Amino acid sequence: MGLTNPFKKVSPEELKTKLAISEQRLSARENELIKKRQKAREQAKDALNSGNDREFRVASRRHSMVDGQVNTISSMVEMAQSMEDVIEMETGLKEVVEIGDNLGKWQKQLGFDTAKLEGAVTNIRTSMEKVNSATNMMTSSMDAAMSGGNELSDMQDSLRAELLAELSSDTVSEDNLSKKIESEMKESE
Repeated sequence: MGLTNPFKKVSPEELKTKLAISEQRLSARENELIKKRQKAREQAKDALNSGNDREFRVASRRHSMVDGQVNTISSMVEMAQSMEDVIEMETGLKEVVEIGDNLGKWQKQLGFDTAKLEGAVTNIRTSMEKVNSATNMMTSSMDAAMSGGNELSDMQDSLRAELLAELSSDTVSEDNLSKKIESEMKESE
C-alpha cells in the first residue's frame, strides 16, 4: 500500500536529519512572515499618517495575525533545536550507561560493591527523564502559544501608539530641518 507507520521507532541520526529539514523549512517560513509583518506595519503606519482609520484597522489586524504566526514558528524552531540537543544528550548518555553497566560487571567480578555505581546509573536515567519532561513542557508551551494570547485590540492599540510616536518624531525632524534651512537662507541674504 505504501503507507508507513508514522510512530515507528527511528534512529537518532534519522531523527536529527528530519529535525534539520524541518528547522530549515520553518526558518524559511519565518523569514517570509517577518517580511509580511513589516509590510503590514508599514501599511498601518501609512494609513495612520493619512488618517484612514479603516485601512489602519485592516493593516494592524493583518500585522497582529502575522506576528502571532511568527512567534509560533519561532517557538517551533527553538523546539526543534532543543530536540536536537536532547538527541545528542541521549546518545551520549546511552554510551555512559553502557560503560557504567560494564564497570558494574567488572566490579562484581573483582568483588567490589556495585551499589554506588548503580546509584549513579539511576541518576543518569533520572536526568534523561528530566530532559524528556522538559521537551514535553516545551511542546505544551508551543500548543498554548498557538492558541493565541493577547487580545487583538490591545495589539492594535499598542501598534497605533508606536506608529504615532514614530510619525510625530518624523514630523519634528522635518520641522527642525525646515527651520534650519529657513534660517540659513535668511543669513545668506
